[in-house]
Amino acid sequence: MRLVGITATAHSDGNRITLSWSFPDPEHPVSVRVVRAERTHPVGPEDGVLVAQGNGITTATDSGLLGEHVYYYTLFPFTGSPAVYDPDPHNVAEAMATASYDLAGRLYALLPAIYRRYDAERPPALRPGQSPVTDPGQLRGFLDLPGAELDRLYSLNRAALGFLDTDRVDGRLLPLLAQWIGWPTDSRLPVGAQRNEIRYAPRLYPTVGGVPTLDATVARVTGWANRTKEFVHNVARSNQPERLNLWSTTRDATGTWSAPAPASVNFAYDGRPVAVRDTDGSTLVFFHTLRQHGWDIWAKRFADGAWQPSAPVVDRPGIDKNPAVAVQGGLLRLFWQTYDPAAGWRISTATRTGTTWSAPSVFGDAATQRRLPAAVADNAGGVWLFWLELVAGGWQVRYNRHDGTTWQSTTPPTLPLDGGANPRVEDDLYVLFHPTSTTQRLWLFWARHEPGGPAGQTRWSIVHRVKQGLDLNASDWSPVRSLPKTTTAYHDRQPAPLVTATGDIELFFSSTQNGGWTIVRNSLAVGTLTWGTNQLVVDGPYARRGPMAADLGTGTLLVHRSNASIPYASSEYGATATLDNRYAGTTTVDTGGARKLDRRGKFDDFQTYTYDTGTNGERDDDVHISRDTVGLYLTPTVTDPAQVKATTDRLAGVLDDFAPVTTRSVFITPRTGTIIAEGGHRG
Repeated sequence: MRLVGITATAHSDGNRITLSWSFPDPEHPVSVRVVRAERTHPVGPEDGVLVAQGNGITTATDSGLLGEHVYYYTLFPFTGSPAVYDPDPHNVAEAMATASYDLAGRLYALLPAIYRRYDAERPPALRPGQSPVTDPGQLRGFLDLPGAELDRLYSLNRAALGFLDTDRVDGRLLPLLAQWIGWPTDSRLPVGAQRNEIRYAPRLYPTVGGVPTLDATVARVTGWANRTKEFVHNVARSNQPERLNLWSTTRDATGTWSAPAPASVNFAYDGRPVAVRDTDGSTLVFFHTLRQHGWDIWAKRFADGAWQPSAPVVDRPGIDKNPAVAVQGGLLRLFWQTYDPAAGWRISTATRTGTTWSAPSVFGDAATQRRLPAAVADNAGGVWLFWLELVAGGWQVRYNRHDGTTWQSTTPPTLPLDGGANPRVEDDLYVLFHPTSTTQRLWLFWARHEPGGPAGQTRWSIVHRVKQGLDLNASDWSPVRSLPKTTTAYHDRQPAPLVTATGDIELFFSSTQNGGWTIVRNSLAVGTLTWGTNQLVVDGPYARRGPMAADLGTGTLLVHRSNASIPYASSEYGATATLDNRYAGTTTVDTGGARKLDRRGKFDDFQTYTYDTGTNGERDDDVHISRDTVGLYLTPTVTDPAQVKATTDRLAGVLDDFAPVTTRSVFITPRTGTIIAEGGHRG
């Protein structure tokens, strides 16, 4: 039922509001419940403070109010007991309660005392039964007329101080505030929703980027939780490999691993980091990353449980990759491979004394091609360097030792044959010095292809070899031994060994045995040379590759490379979130990667697909995979499909004003997984 003639008026005595209304059929009045709220009109009979309730009432007085505050009223007609309400959205009113400042009394006090004395004592100022304290004289009563109006004007002026306060300003003035910032007001919204729009609009205008703008618009218009996804990163491109960022996790003294967290978005397509304990006790990690002028060597420090900013170490045009590092006394030695189109692969080196790096120089003969360095310091003051060297058209492992003054051999030894067979060092070379095993000093790990999978195919496998002593020229190498596999169907590579407190070797490596690349660990007993059981450390569904393990003294730092998506929560709107999945890359589908395949069609799906042009060039709501499509995964706070549809339709119209003209927005509700509506697409 729509009531008529609804008014709300501030009472001249102050701190009180009088309401009145009438019934459309005065002969058949009904009961009315008057409810009051602040900031916006009550939406239900229990949504606020009860002011009055009765059958056939047409007036109500709300007292005890704060001056200069706007109050909002909703009238709910009802019949019967229990009440059956017949609400109407037009049964609302609002008014600002004024305050009594007794300005009439102030004017009266300014009059000469003789006027006030005669006004209080002479008839007909006092009538029988009246008191000069409670009942003013004629002059005092006359001043109540301008005094009440002055009280009202003073209250209005004081209220004007809050005109810019979106929480307190009269809802009828909100369109003016919106007009000042060029914001279109939707009068269909409740007053509270209009306040939210105006509050968030100033943050929306300076927002840079399409996704933050969409997030801000969704939060402002709906107030719902939202996750925004750009489907452009799900479009397959043959020239887009995985972008492997640096991620890290730590293991405490109890053996518990922390959740993997991004350490740096300085990405690479291959390789892995290396680390060394610096002189200040922190862990210094070196890695290569792609810059505009080529591949550079960067460093990042882990100290006091936190990462410090990355910094370039080798910053120059060209290709500088695969660093190796070792500390010799107070000198830090850095090696890496560099490529020159004219000379091919060479190994470069630089040293750091204090905080000063020397200029890069070529290691060894510049005419000889060398790559893939691996370095380690021993307990006799020496630094060992292993590398792959091109000899007679094939790559062989050679090594040398720096005794603190010079390199010991002018003709570096070659890794001997393994029982007459080529040890086949193909990639992932890594060397470890064992401080306590006096007959097993140097442990050399690498990866090579072995027969595996279907007939005629190969799989990466990890092998190792041990040098007994520190005599450079002694050929005291053990046979090549393999890391055992449960089957030959999966890959193992990129070994990262670490000496444990008991003197055994803990090996971290990347493997596909769990479906997709994951980080796995195993333990090798150095006495019996027996391996334990593989244990999963960092799981999928993202690629986890290139591990590096470092002893922190109080635990273990594990750094690896991953194409995992990085979530970002909005700094302005807590209910919105964005998933940055531009690092996934385009890779061949692995039918064994069940966890990765299970993400298909979900918000965190990072797989890539061919461009979806729809049917006959027409794209409906089910078409997502395209460069111009943005998905808004909404979580409605209402369950009524009609309300959800109305809200998304309104959101679609608003997005046209703020989304880029080439953006096509689709709305998806995670609750059902279905698309509710599609935003406008211009251009």
